[in-house]
Amino acid sequence: MPKRFCAICGKDIDETAPHFSMCLDCYLKENPLFILPDHFNLKICNYCGKFAKKDTWIQSNSYETLEIIKEAIEVLFLKHIKSAQNIRFKILPIKESFIYSSKKLLISLDLRVLGELIENNDIYNEKKLSIKVNYELCKNCTNLRGGTFFTSILQLRLDGDRVIFLESVINDLTNLVEKLFEKDEKQYISNIVKQKNGFDLYLSTNELLNHIISYMKSNYLFGLKRTKKLVGRDHQRGKNIYRLKAVIRFLPFIKGDHIDINNEIFHVEQIKKKTVILRDKLEQRIIKDYEYFLNKKILVKNLEND
Repeated sequence: MPKRFCAICGKDIDETAPHFSMCLDCYLKENPLFILPDHFNLKICNYCGKFAKKDTWIQSNSYETLEIIKEAIEVLFLKHIKSAQNIRFKILPIKESFIYSSKKLLISLDLRVLGELIENNDIYNEKKLSIKVNYELCKNCTNLRGGTFFTSILQLRLDGDRVIFLESVINDLTNLVEKLFEKDEKQYISNIVKQKNGFDLYLSTNELLNHIISYMKSNYLFGLKRTKKLVGRDHQRGKNIYRLKAVIRFLPFIKGDHIDINNEIFHVEQIKKKTVILRDKLEQRIIKDYEYFLNKKILVKNLEND
């Protein structure tokens, strides 16, 4: 059998060579196991730990800068390579390359990315990756800290002196939204503004408005009115942009109260989901829906003191 040699370097090769005319070393140089860029600019949100290559922010599993960087390389580059080839990777920081800002933030470093074919660890590659890190707030954190971004408004209204009740509703909704925020950081209350007869809640998404209304329907009795206002147009999608508003009006009385409507006294016998059952001074039973009370001036009477 004629002697074989590498066409690149001239070294003797045998039948185990990965390519008929090249030794293993030359084959790997000509056909690297994976390809990565020499330089990479990475954005990190120094408030929540998200990272981004351009404008798409991804939540990291860590708040430690070096771990965020390693995870970013894994997600943005290595994950796609792994899905195409069966490769095992290691990411090794080169500590002597670390550069910090005056605020002690890691802003530049080099990484060694090692990869080997799982079924044949003789097939491997090593790549040095130089990274520049820019720190800025992601869009969500910018909105959160600014407290000015909102897409919908929920108005809670209650005539009369049941302020404590309204405050308990606000506390309930705040706890609800905090739990939603833990699962989805797009869901939050941007601002709460106290009004003469209630509160205005400025919400981050229309989805959150609908979720709150659904929750309240299961836990409270109220009248509801929805409106929407045209605020712009999405030219890319060819659709109008609307700001949603919902007004929730609570009844200014509770079961057992005596109320004055147009100088006539009624006893509140029962409050149902959409109607109220009253008794007039002749003990006649009267049924009214919520809308009737929301358009009337009602005084809650204390008959013992009147």
